[in-house]
Amino acid sequence: MSLHLDKRQRAMLREMGVRVWQPAEPVVAINVVAARAYTAGETGNFHENIPVINPVVKSPTPREPVAPVRTPPAPVSQPAAREGSGQASWSLGEARALYPEAAPAQGARWLVLAEVPAAALQAEPFQGDAGKLLDNMLRAARMNQAGVVLLAPLVRHAASGTAADFSLALAALVARAQPDVVLVMGRLAAQALLSSTEPFGKLRGQVHSLQGVKTILTYDANYLLHRPADKAKAWDDLCLAMSLLAHAP
Repeated sequence: MSLHLDKRQRAMLREMGVRVWQPAEPVVAINVVAARAYTAGETGNFHENIPVINPVVKSPTPREPVAPVRTPPAPVSQPAAREGSGQASWSLGEARALYPEAAPAQGARWLVLAEVPAAALQAEPFQGDAGKLLDNMLRAARMNQAGVVLLAPLVRHAASGTAADFSLALAALVARAQPDVVLVMGRLAAQALLSSTEPFGKLRGQVHSLQGVKTILTYDANYLLHRPADKAKAWDDLCLAMSLLAHAP
């Protein structure tokens, strides 16, 4: 079967590195048999004075078959590791008590696990714009009137680390704090702590369990600085967290 390709199609194939062999066009040799010359004084039929054409078709010279061009297979790209899927390592910073001067003798106990940049691991809790926003969020949730509020920063590292060390440190912190509610702030931190690859939008708005403690997820302050439109969603999350304390025995 022959391919009928026009010039544009051939040009496209050349750009793709594909060579197409086409048989050469048949060579037609024309033998002209001279007829009797037509002169002014000669009579006869008109077709007798027209040269007779006897086509002789010559077969094309056989060529050696061209080996098909094999295009090397495209490299198969490996899927990138999903963010928050446990491929990265996490560090748990030192837990600090917040609002100790206003803490009542009897009150709710909170543990706030907040995702922060690595540069902010050793910074003061309410430093900078993100810190001020964090303070406003916690006060809006009335944590400044709670019995105990512990804030522990979470830092995500690109290189893989030992997940067992992080899990042990987290379990020890929860056992020491004995919180009534855990508030996880940060999309990637929430996915890592819950060992989930579900979109953050599906994880929000429901009660989870972390080390046996009721846990609520919300956005971190650094994210909300860049996406202020999601502050309303964060407030919904804080209201859900406060409702757990209202129904606590």
